[in-house]
Amino acid sequence: MSKPFFWLLHFLSRWMLRIFYPSMETEGVAYANHPGPTLLCGNHPNTLADPLMAGIHLDYQTYFLANAGLWLNPVMAFIIDPFCIPVARAKDKEAGADKGSKDEVFNRTFQALESGKIMYIAPEAYSELERKLRKIKAGAASLALEAESRNNWQLGVTLQPVGINYESPTSPFSRAFTRYGEPIVAAEWREAYEKSPMRAVRGLTNLLSERMQDLLIHTRDKSEERCLRRIERSVQADQPLRVSAHHFRTKAILEWLRGIPEEERAELCALATEYDELLRQTGRSDLAFSAHPRRNYSPGLILALPLFLYGWLNHLPWILAIQAAWKALGVDRGYKATVLTLGSWILLPIFYLLQTLLFNWIYPGGIGWLYLLSLPVSGLFALRYWVTYRPFWAARFGGDRSADGRLQNLRDSLMGRLPEWEASMSSPTSRATMS
Repeated sequence: MSKPFFWLLHFLSRWMLRIFYPSMETEGVAYANHPGPTLLCGNHPNTLADPLMAGIHLDYQTYFLANAGLWLNPVMAFIIDPFCIPVARAKDKEAGADKGSKDEVFNRTFQALESGKIMYIAPEAYSELERKLRKIKAGAASLALEAESRNNWQLGVTLQPVGINYESPTSPFSRAFTRYGEPIVAAEWREAYEKSPMRAVRGLTNLLSERMQDLLIHTRDKSEERCLRRIERSVQADQPLRVSAHHFRTKAILEWLRGIPEEERAELCALATEYDELLRQTGRSDLAFSAHPRRNYSPGLILALPLFLYGWLNHLPWILAIQAAWKALGVDRGYKATVLTLGSWILLPIFYLLQTLLFNWIYPGGIGWLYLLSLPVSGLFALRYWVTYRPFWAARFGGDRSADGRLQNLRDSLMGRLPEWEASMSSPTSRATMS
C-alpha cells in the first residue's frame, strides 16, 4: 500500500472513531510505537473496530489478519486486501471463502515479519461482546517462534499485548481506553523452543494471555459482569472520572467484590439487579438519581443550547440514515460500531455535500462554503455538549416518574453498602494520555 493511501485511511479512521468514541485515551503507546517485526496481539470484543483501535495510535503502518469471510463482499475485499491477510475459519469456509488456508496464512505472515511489518492478530480468534479475555489460541506464539527459528533467531520478533477497553462497545458516542503492555521478545524463548516446540508455544501463549488479561477488566462470567456494570455505573454517575481513571477504579471495584463474603456479594448483586430492572421498566436513567455535579443548572447549559441545536439538526439526516442502514442490514449487534463507523465514511461526506448544495440553492450568495465549514465544527460541538450536559437533561425528561421514590431508596441502599474509592485513580505504572 502506498504511504499517501495509508495515511489517508489512518486519518479517516482516527476521525470517525473520534466521533463514535469521543473520549479515547491510551496508555503505554511507547511500548508498541516502533517499526516491526511485531505481532500486535489484541482482545476482540468489537469486530472490525478492534484492529483500528489498536493501530491508529501508532506512527507505523499496521497490517491485519482478518476473517476470510470479509473477502466474500467484493467492495470490502477491494478496500481491505492491500493491508489484510485472510484467515479462513470453519464458518468462513462453510460460507464459501476460498482464501486463507493455514499454509497461506503462515507463509504470508512470515514474509510480513521478515520484511519488518507490524501485524495485528486477535489470538482469541472470535469476537464476542464480553468484558473478558477468552482462552487465546496458540497461533500468535507459534508464528513468532517459527519465524525466529526460520531466521536463526536474529529477526527480532516481539509479541505486543494490547487491551481495548470499551465502556459500551456497541453504543455510539461512548468512551474507549487502549492499553499497550510490555512486549515479549520471542528470541528469549529460543532454548525452550529447541528443547520442546510444543511446550515453548504453550508457555509463550500462557505468558501472552497473562499480559493481555492484565490490560483488561476481566470478569469470570456473565453474572459477575452484570453485577459489576450496575455498580460501576452508579459510582461513575456520582463521581465521574475520565475513562482511564474509571477503568482502574472499576478494576478496584471488581477486586473488592471478589474479596467480600459470598452471601454479602449475592445480596449486593440482587439489590443492584432490582434497581436496574426497575430503571428499565420505568425508562428512567441512573443519572436522574445520582449526585452528578452536572445535574444542576449552569450558564453554559443555556448559553450553548442554540449552538447544540444547530449542530444536532444539521446532523439529524446523517443520524437517521446511518441508524436506518444499521437496522436494514440486520447483522449481529457486535458489528454495530463497525457498521456505523465505516458507513459514516461514505454517508457523512455525501450529506455534507447535499446539504451545502441545498443551502446554496436557498441562499444563492456564494457563502455556502461557510456553511460547509460550520458542519463538522457544529457537529463536534453538539457531541461535546451532549456528553457534558446529558446528566441534566436525563434527570428532567423521559420515563415514568411514578416509581422515583422507590428507585431513589434502592439506589441509596446500594451506594450505602459500597466503600469509598479514590476520587482520582490512575495506572500504577504509567499515565494515560488523551488521543
